[in-house]
Amino acid sequence: MGNSQTITALIPARNEEKNIKRCLESVKWCDKVMVLWMGDDKTGEIAKKSGAEVIARNKSNNDDFRLVQDNINWAIDNCKTDWILRIDADEVVTEELKNEIIEILNSKFLVHNSNIIAFGIPRNQYFLGGFLKGGDWAYDRLIRLFKPKFCRYDPIVQVHEQFKVKGRIDYIENALLHYSHPEFKDVIDKFQKYTDMEIRELKISKLNALFKMLTLPIYVFLRWTFWHHGYRDGWRGIVAGAMRGWYEYLVYSKYLKFTT
Repeated sequence: MGNSQTITALIPARNEEKNIKRCLESVKWCDKVMVLWMGDDKTGEIAKKSGAEVIARNKSNNDDFRLVQDNINWAIDNCKTDWILRIDADEVVTEELKNEIIEILNSKFLVHNSNIIAFGIPRNQYFLGGFLKGGDWAYDRLIRLFKPKFCRYDPIVQVHEQFKVKGRIDYIENALLHYSHPEFKDVIDKFQKYTDMEIRELKISKLNALFKMLTLPIYVFLRWTFWHHGYRDGWRGIVAGAMRGWYEYLVYSKYLKFTT
């Protein structure tokens, strides 16, 4: 890429053969592309053919975010470039985002702001055939571009990951494209998996869980639809808000059964 600062695209992936090629194509401008492969499908083979370095590590038959975080920490410890751009296999770096990152790495911005060691990047979420303009997800700003010497997951947890940054964080304007929920079954499958993991880390009383089960779904739906302008997406925004409320219902109803 010829930047004054070098960068590795880091992609943790399990069974992502449907998504990985699109993702890899969007980061081929990086100095290095590394895929941390945890699955048993053709993801690794596709990534190798695309020129990525493939590291098979912590293979698992199930989604386990602790293993993903452990893999990323390993990559951080072994990184040889100045920066890491961490993206998921179902995400895409747009041309606008690529150019903004390159401009940052090539400019004097970092020279005059040497204490900036990480950047939050917004994500445009793909939901049932289109990208959402509003809703809670429109306010995502995840730390995805960072200097490896100052960042890592600590502690490693199953949900609500805690990425520790020892320094100043700035924010990028252009967004990643996240093809997270292309079909309704993807929404159901992900919500079921995530809530199954989340209830195992909850530590609240049954009374509190019951209260949250009865009130949070309505609150989240209203927040999504009105406060965060989910109505801008029409029927898609209404469905997304309702599903996000349903997620909260699932968490606390499952927790009540789990603790019984």
